[in-house]
Amino acid sequence: MSKLSFDPAVAEFNVSYEAWLAAHDKDFAGVHASAGVWDTGASPARILLVQRAATDSMPYKWELPGGAVDPPPTDATILDGCARELREETGLVARRVTRRITEGPDGAPLTVFTNSRGTRIFCKFAFEVEVEDLHAIVLDPKEHQAWVWASEAEVVAGKMGDRDGAAGFDFELTAPHIRRIIMEAFRLKKDDNPQ
Repeated sequence: MSKLSFDPAVAEFNVSYEAWLAAHDKDFAGVHASAGVWDTGASPARILLVQRAATDSMPYKWELPGGAVDPPPTDATILDGCARELREETGLVARRVTRRITEGPDGAPLTVFTNSRGTRIFCKFAFEVEVEDLHAIVLDPKEHQAWVWASEAEVVAGKMGDRDGAAGFDFELTAPHIRRIIMEAFRLKKDDNPQ
């Protein structure tokens, strides 16, 4: 079981990915976990996106930090896998996992995708994660080459606005399901803080 703090809403993911797959009678090739991290001081709300490295698969595309959950002992639980991937990719230390982020109330109950050749099927879980220090971002250059705090309007437009003297730029997400997960994260955040 995980030592990472987590809310009861995500307790079912405090098991190894093999145990989760067995309990739900699923035969996926693996499980991925992504972290939705918020810039807690920003208004409007902004979520952390990372840009894939030029030398990696899906070069230059943007996504939430995350990746494959490993079997124990590396990742005792799915939540631990999410925290490990977040730390490896961004240097951020997860403090608490608060909830799961799906593809939305009208979306698929389980996010499923294939490898690039379409020969293996995986499932993905995304979680809202609170971190120890938002300013401690250090990317793994083998995996990601840039990061941004993106607003909902920027995600919808696929364009970052001008910031801190730097010109804005267009960006593309890695997959349609990533966009749906990010948009659901914004919807949940708005529900938490109605204007």
